[in-house]
Amino acid sequence: MKKTIFLLCIFLILPVYAADYKSEQLDNSYDHDKWGTSSKCIVKDFRAYRSCFDNTDDNNGDGSPDLWGVPKWVAYEMRRINKSCVSTYERPGVWITDKDLFVQGIMPDDKSYAYPKAFTSSHKDWFSRGHLAMKMHAERMGGSAGWNTHTFYNAVPQRQLFNAGIWLDLEDLTAAWAQKYGAVWIIDGPIFADKSPNAYIGEEGEFPVAIPDAFFKIVIKEGMVTNKPDILAFIYPQVGAGYYEGKPYDHSRYMTSIDEIQKLTGLEFLKNIPAANRKVLIKQNIREVWPADKKDFIKACGRKYNE
Repeated sequence: MKKTIFLLCIFLILPVYAADYKSEQLDNSYDHDKWGTSSKCIVKDFRAYRSCFDNTDDNNGDGSPDLWGVPKWVAYEMRRINKSCVSTYERPGVWITDKDLFVQGIMPDDKSYAYPKAFTSSHKDWFSRGHLAMKMHAERMGGSAGWNTHTFYNAVPQRQLFNAGIWLDLEDLTAAWAQKYGAVWIIDGPIFADKSPNAYIGEEGEFPVAIPDAFFKIVIKEGMVTNKPDILAFIYPQVGAGYYEGKPYDHSRYMTSIDEIQKLTGLEFLKNIPAANRKVLIKQNIREVWPADKKDFIKACGRKYNE
């Protein structure tokens, strides 16, 4: 009996390692961070995206290392698929942590996001694990690519109604633009007011994950002239006017410039573009989203459990 209790205690204090990454081969024809994003972070490459995860640097300039438990940004190239639907695959039962980073106190595990059903049922807009690189976008590159989006390299606390509402709608739009224009590049990540978190999720004894105040998303496609791409930039607060009325969403009200995103995050974008062009591009403040046709919205085929 004592042995059973001891084993149970060991099980309860261990981090959630039940799920692990699926083997995948990187596709070097993709350049997920083609346009160049500052990377003072832990960079991790997956088949479908690149993650820049927060490390022990001093994010808010207070002289002490910060551990926020979220990626600074995720970038990915998404291409047109010549199919009528996207095959979807199983997902892990829990999200995957990097064991080494968890032990170092840099990355959370699934427990930080887990709350009792009684709590979440009475708090419908509580924080869920939000993808920065969407699973169905990654599944254009196969089931393993989709599975490997369920990692804390790709997770941020998002209000559930935001995650399943206007943010999802923008994700669907970016996929439609990939169909219409052949390819788009997406860079997105969290924004913290004054570059410092105001609140965290996670109970006592769990990794405290910083709650972003807002999120940015930059969408890029090739332009008519080399090194002069077409760019849309957005900032969405976690809670905003027009979120809860349903479709159609007015994304134009959340459009901004890359320069504004840089000032709010401390990041730099378009670093691979010549300085003269970059100076103009980051100041652009386009106020109209690109068009998309009904045929460009490719839905899921239905879940497929084996590749």
